[in-house]
Formats: sequence, C-alpha cells, structure tokens
Amino acid sequence: MANKRRLFLGITFSLLVILLAGLMVYALYFTKLFVLKEIKVYGNAKVSKEEVLRLLDLKGGEILYRLDLDELRERLKKHHLIEDTILRRQLPSTLEVQIKERSPLAILVQNNKGYLIDRNGVILSEANPNDILYYPYVFIEDEKDKDVFLKFLEWLKQNKKYLPVYENLQKIFLTKDKIVLNTKSNITIFLPLTTTNDLFTLYSYLDRIMTYIYDNHLEDRVELIRLDYPFGRALVKYRNT
Repeated sequence: MANKRRLFLGITFSLLVILLAGLMVYALYFTKLFVLKEIKVYGNAKVSKEEVLRLLDLKGGEILYRLDLDELRERLKKHHLIEDTILRRQLPSTLEVQIKERSPLAILVQNNKGYLIDRNGVILSEANPNDILYYPYVFIEDEKDKDVFLKFLEWLKQNKKYLPVYENLQKIFLTKDKIVLNTKSNITIFLPLTTTNDLFTLYSYLDRIMTYIYDNHLEDRVELIRLDYPFGRALVKYRNT
C-alpha cells in the first residue's frame, strides 16, 4: 500500500513539473507577457545607438524569447566597426546589447594612402595626420603570413615592457621572409619571419640589446640591428661618425 502511495505521489509530482514547465514555455513563447519594449546598448563609442537599432531592425512588441539572438548578433557584426556582440534577454521586456568595437592597431599604407586597421586587418577608416602619434605605418609586401604578422603587432602593442615600445615604432614592413622595424629614433631592426612564439622570444632578445643601448646613451649612434641570424645571434651596426 505504501509503495502504491509513493508511486502515485511520484507520478503526480512528475505531472505537475511537466505541467508547470509547459505553462512556463507557453508564457515565454506564446503569450504577450514578455514582449520587447526596450533595447539597452552598452560598450559603443564610435557606433551610435541609432546605428545599432537600425541593424537590429526590431519594431518592438516582438515576443522576447522568440528572438533569434544568433541572427541578431550576425546582423550587428555586418557593421565594419563592430567586432563582436553579446545579447541578453532581461525579463520582462528588455533586450540588452553589449558591443565590442574594433580597435585600431596600425596604419596600413595602400596606394599611397593610410588606413587604420584592427588586429584582423579590417580597414576601419582613413587615417588622420595625428594617428601617427599612436600607430605605426605598416607596409605589407607579401600577404602569405599576414595573420602571423598582425598577431605579432597586437602582442607588441599590449606588451609595454619590451623595447622598443610599440609607440616608438614609425614604420613596419612585412616582406616575403622578414619583418623590418623602423623606430622614431631612426634605428632599423630586422627580424626573421617565423612563428609568433619565436618572434616573441626574439623581441625579448631585442629588448636586452635596446636596454644596453639606452643605458649607455648609444641610441643616436646605432643604425641597424639584425636578429635574422641563427637563433641567439645578433648584429649591431653603428653609424659612421
């Protein structure tokens, strides 16, 4: 008798759970209890809220849980300044949109014009004269290793502890087999085109050389530093005086 009672209670509880779940799904997806009334936008600086709303193309009154957030995310990413987004439903009637905008990394020179690009090489806008104060000119002569090159530049920008710091680089060239850096103090630096991890290691070697140069006030005398030799070797060339 006790077993039958427990079985009855168990079945009743399961049916109640199913019923409640069904009612919740019905309320969320098929009633007007949770309809879109407000869209909140965060993280945008260059992209206006009006542009975000236009890309979303929502009229208001849509059932909140019927919105396809993945589709809305792809709509927003069509904007050339938006790298990614996070969308959240906030009950009872709000859609929250978190924008991650693309950040400039360098000035890409093409056809004698400069364009701000991000870490993925996406062109953001035409460069202004003041941009050279913050970003180096980049010349890409061979596209084959462009991804490695851009990842290296992003690492340089983020790692301020290594010399020369990113802001002291004036021009950077990607050739078929080398990366060539020109500093604002007119030092030319050659790095071999290799893996990103090897480039990080080589730049740490370069940091030691640059530290020695600055500690001994030799920056005006150094013309060239070459690290495109067998690993661990370098050449420092001084200017003729």
